[in-house]
Amino acid sequence: MRYSLFLLAALAGAAPALAENRAVVIGNADYRTAPDLAGSDTPALAEVMRVAGFVTAQGIDQPADELRRTLDLLARRDDAPGARIVALNGRFLNRDGETWLLGTDAGKPDAQEVGHQGVPLSLVMQLIAEAKPGAVLLLGTDQQEMPHREGLESGIGELAEMSGVSVIVGPPEATARALRELAAGGTVSRALSSARNLRLLPGGEVDLVPARRSGKPAPGDETQPVEADRQAWADAAEGDSAESYLAYLETYPSGMFAGAAETRRRVLQDGRSKAMSDRDAWSAAAALDRTAGYRDYLSQFPGGQRSADALRRLAELAGLATKPISRAPSGIETMLGLDRAARLGIQKNLSRLGYEPGELDGIFGKRTREALATWQEVNRLEPTGYLTSAQYDLLRRQIHFLDGKSGRRDDEYWQRTGALGETRQLLAYLRRYPEGRHAVEAQRVLAAMAGTQMAAAQLAGADATWRWARRQDSAAAYRSYLERFPDGSHADEARQRHDNLQALTEASRREEEELQLNAATRQRIESRLSEEGLDPGEIDGRFTDETRDALRRYQAAQNLRVTGYLSRQTVSRLLETAAPQGNDIRQGEGR
Repeated sequence: MRYSLFLLAALAGAAPALAENRAVVIGNADYRTAPDLAGSDTPALAEVMRVAGFVTAQGIDQPADELRRTLDLLARRDDAPGARIVALNGRFLNRDGETWLLGTDAGKPDAQEVGHQGVPLSLVMQLIAEAKPGAVLLLGTDQQEMPHREGLESGIGELAEMSGVSVIVGPPEATARALRELAAGGTVSRALSSARNLRLLPGGEVDLVPARRSGKPAPGDETQPVEADRQAWADAAEGDSAESYLAYLETYPSGMFAGAAETRRRVLQDGRSKAMSDRDAWSAAAALDRTAGYRDYLSQFPGGQRSADALRRLAELAGLATKPISRAPSGIETMLGLDRAARLGIQKNLSRLGYEPGELDGIFGKRTREALATWQEVNRLEPTGYLTSAQYDLLRRQIHFLDGKSGRRDDEYWQRTGALGETRQLLAYLRRYPEGRHAVEAQRVLAAMAGTQMAAAQLAGADATWRWARRQDSAAAYRSYLERFPDGSHADEARQRHDNLQALTEASRREEEELQLNAATRQRIESRLSEEGLDPGEIDGRFTDETRDALRRYQAAQNLRVTGYLSRQTVSRLLETAAPQGNDIRQGEGR
């Protein structure tokens, strides 16, 4: 079966590998046929494992083939295996004592197809069973269904006990906390106590300590390194000065937030100004919550990511009713605000790439739509015939590599290199034209050639990671890209977005503080989150990590800005169905 492919790595090593601790962190959330999975930050968790001294592989939204390549790390030769920690978040199917983690490309498999569309957990457990002092497998999912045919059941089924492997099951947010506890040197028992909705499957070892403690605990906090690290980071962020972040780094040079602290320290120390991004401008407008602010945002970003929200809020401030914004492909393209000149440029670009958009007149008729759909299909995108913002950027990046109206130099270089079909020459073409006219063909040929699969995957990896980072648009995502490809073609843009988003997180925290929510309102918010089934923790008016996780899930589900902090819009949406209790939002009001 296809899932045996990643076992080949165990036979391919030319030299024995040294004993080492290994970790794999996979977060599959964006499924083609199943509901999205809210969960933890995969790059941040992978970084926690690296800081703990583990050789780490990570995967985000991976189809079945990429899942197997990521799991290659567990199959590589290790004469004296060290500890193993594997965290798998995603959708699962089970049958007759076997459970499979499904790739994001999974359709609606039956019992015969599931092995091709996913990875069996029994095989993963076999690969880590010889670990010393032991292995922990963390499985994160929720209660929503993974589509399947008769003979399968959704979710994690019964797993056969395997000596040396402790299996922890729970929601992704909970397994993320357990992983941090393990990385910090905690026992399996301590990891289980980090969240109330975790369970250890039969056969697990509660006293197992798979990792040594990382970082330098603060005096008096040796028994709680994770909490101490987190508190030190909170203190540094509260001070938000070069000195406060330096103090954090001196105490936790390898702490969970060391990378973010160093980045923020440099920004504050250098005093460099950053161009305001779409999201930065929206944050400023939302914090002001005035007509002038929203108009200023729209003047800078007429087709911005939050333009619909800005228009809706302007109408609310003017006392007008608003119409719902269409989320259909045509509505999404409309939000780009493409004028006649921009549409003409798109038609020219399609023509230069070898597609036939019809007459170059700046009008998107049937032939232009067909050309766009064909281009999308070639680039493994949904062939809707309508552009999104990310696709518009991709089309322009592809044109960047074409020299001349017909891509003459691209074609000539292809004839001298990749067209000859040799590995070295195909790689040379892709280095010069990673998104060129023949890039898809070059990667396809490389993938089909014996012994070059990993090279092709690595080449595709930079582009795939960048596309993922752009889709996630989070500081952690851009940091993940920079760690893997520090000299990548998008490195400068990634650094700028990372720094801007770090600053935005702080702006969101301050925005919540400015709301001056009293205890009663905070409890009402927690109650609403609980009513939505989002598990915010105790209803006590104190916003814990559980509350922040619940807020993120709520914001994602409501298509709000996902920060984990309260904005006026989030508060309004949360409380709009709650019974009015007077003007009790701010301290001292309504008394």
